[in-house]
Amino acid sequence: MKYFIFFASFITIHIQSATEKPNFLFILIDDLGRQDLNCYGSKFYETPHINQLAEEGTLFTDAYSASPVCSPTRASIQTGKYPSRINFTRATPTHNLPYEETTLAEALQAFGYKTAHMGKWHMRLYKEKGHKHLPTEHGFDINIGGHSAGQPASFFYPYKAKHDKYRKNDVPHMEDGKKGDYLTDALTDKAINFMKDNQDQPFYLNLCYYTVHTPVTGKKDKVKKYEEKLKKISANQQSSSTQDYVTFARDKQDNAEYAAMVESMDENIGRLNKFLKQSGLDKNTVVIFTSDNGGLSTNKNPKAGPTSSFPLRGGKAWVYEGGIRVPLIIKWPESTQAGSEISSPVISTDFYPTILSMADLALKPKQHLDGLDLTALLKAETQNLNREELHFHFPHDHNVNGMGASSAVRVGHYKLVERFSNGKLELFNLKNDPGETNNLSAEYPELTKELHKKMQKWRIETQSMIAKSKEN
Repeated sequence: MKYFIFFASFITIHIQSATEKPNFLFILIDDLGRQDLNCYGSKFYETPHINQLAEEGTLFTDAYSASPVCSPTRASIQTGKYPSRINFTRATPTHNLPYEETTLAEALQAFGYKTAHMGKWHMRLYKEKGHKHLPTEHGFDINIGGHSAGQPASFFYPYKAKHDKYRKNDVPHMEDGKKGDYLTDALTDKAINFMKDNQDQPFYLNLCYYTVHTPVTGKKDKVKKYEEKLKKISANQQSSSTQDYVTFARDKQDNAEYAAMVESMDENIGRLNKFLKQSGLDKNTVVIFTSDNGGLSTNKNPKAGPTSSFPLRGGKAWVYEGGIRVPLIIKWPESTQAGSEISSPVISTDFYPTILSMADLALKPKQHLDGLDLTALLKAETQNLNREELHFHFPHDHNVNGMGASSAVRVGHYKLVERFSNGKLELFNLKNDPGETNNLSAEYPELTKELHKKMQKWRIETQSMIAKSKEN
């Protein structure tokens, strides 16, 4: 009889521990700039639902992506490592996400989590065929919409290209729709259905929207709304840009099509939050909202990119703040103070150990080498992490980046930027100069030399590729 009682007790404890483990809804927006949200300063775009999420959770003022472009940052989230460590630094991958890496999804899957990836994957070769290196081979039970391409052929159903040349961008697993359906809405439908179907077991949903990446395409009614809004606030003003190296940065947010995309994204965050509350899952679901890099604000054309990162400098593909400083909001039920802010610098490699810690699972320090557990910060048990340096390495030219291949390191409030084509070093005090306009390297030569040594040491340690860009 005692053995039966012990066995029954064991089963009860096991079931309780499984159901009490938190769910994770990880929302990754593509190319969303920090300044694109009202809670981070936007005056033109409208993001009331994301504002509400910030009011209910914790907003990070100094959050960073590990790279200024998409694929490397996505790899950093799943591996907990700087992209340089796995030679995964290009916007369009030159190889697949290594099987040798134990992804965050695999770590959670091993402990009974139902795992699903929805939306953009972009961590395998563009020409790869079949199922190799898709999400289902990296720890996800379900994959909807994830493949090699970095952008959708279209944001409207059937999400396919009109010409054979671009068939690789056709979004898979989205056949059950109808004319007029919008991709951002459709992915949310599937996300809600997944959560409905998995309420009785812990889940990890990696919801990686394709929005607000190109092709910049909004719903017609919303585009018209923002065109009218522009007429009221800037009747005769033309869009303007400022030259930075050989590219141009948009001076202000005034693109109606992009604004429509941002609003649709925001509406869908509201739909997710509403479902969690109505289903009761909000009491045990951690929501993480962030972006893979800065906004697309620059271009070689004087019209510049579709958004503006001002007052931050640069944008997507730049190691200036506009390219790597991203929005981050975390809502952790019964653990974080609603409406709180954290100014301690954090980075995308931190998600891996943080999520394991939230789930009360053993950390994997040999895997997430470059990530730190943020739970003490979130619980207000500390105000600072035991980390001196943050590194950013982009050893490539990019068509929207006028400075070319470059590297950066942040130590405290100081940040050093190195441009590989000519060895130019720039030192900035981000506390006084977040727009990185005042180069202090001549004024503080010793500090410049010290930070440069740290940068060089890190590049050797991580076996980072160094490439000289073409002189602009």
